[in-house]
Amino acid sequence: MWTQVKQEINNRLTLKFIILSFLFIVALIGFGMVRSQSYSLRDKLDLFALVLSGTPDITFPLLAVLVYVAAFSEEVQNRFLVYTRMRRSLKETLHIKLIANIILSFSFFFSLIFITYIFVYYIDPYIVKTVFEPSSYGLTRDTIDADAYSRHTFTQLLQYGSFVYGTVYALWVGLNGALYAAIAFYLVLIIHNRFLALSLPYITYIVASFTLNALNLRDFRPTHTIFPFGYVQSPLWTVCIPFVILLVILAVLAVYVRKNLHKVSSLS
Repeated sequence: MWTQVKQEINNRLTLKFIILSFLFIVALIGFGMVRSQSYSLRDKLDLFALVLSGTPDITFPLLAVLVYVAAFSEEVQNRFLVYTRMRRSLKETLHIKLIANIILSFSFFFSLIFITYIFVYYIDPYIVKTVFEPSSYGLTRDTIDADAYSRHTFTQLLQYGSFVYGTVYALWVGLNGALYAAIAFYLVLIIHNRFLALSLPYITYIVASFTLNALNLRDFRPTHTIFPFGYVQSPLWTVCIPFVILLVILAVLAVYVRKNLHKVSSLS
């Protein structure tokens, strides 16, 4: 099966996909660097947060859908899954495509965060040379590290080195991207309305964030647990609550589809 998963990934990993992904990351970093000229930044962490604030956190579930599921939904709509039954079972086809979806989505978001991190922490000081002004925040060389450790969720990890922070945070965003993509994958199989199936994760993401904010449960907002740059630091355990809830939703969807494969084959 893994050979078929690799083939499925290769089919999706076209030159167009790679170029568009690269251009998106470059545009994100470039726009962030332009914006940084209008801000007084404390340090590299401020710059990193600025680059990732805005487009990624607002459009996160949409990006997760675009990596793989959008194209997969066309296959479902065109009844491609039915035709593959002559070569392998529908269950095996779904497993192959689900695993490919998870791997591609995780890789895209991990790359998005990790490349941004590498640029900000290791390339910017030599090429762009962004000027930081910690004194504007009343910080000195002796106090700025302690300030960074308590600035945002996940920055607790800076105590173990910036590379640990950048890698772990990139892994976290990658896992969330894969989770949203997997949920969308199953929604496409269950919901006949293609547009609704693709947009439902985004709608839920936004509505849940606004609702939890209104209920004064800001620590658990989906936007905050994935991109925690516009709010005070929360304990690391708080980010796990929405993640576990989404895992439960995914498990329920997976069980439903497994028990109703005959309905999946009739989708058009």
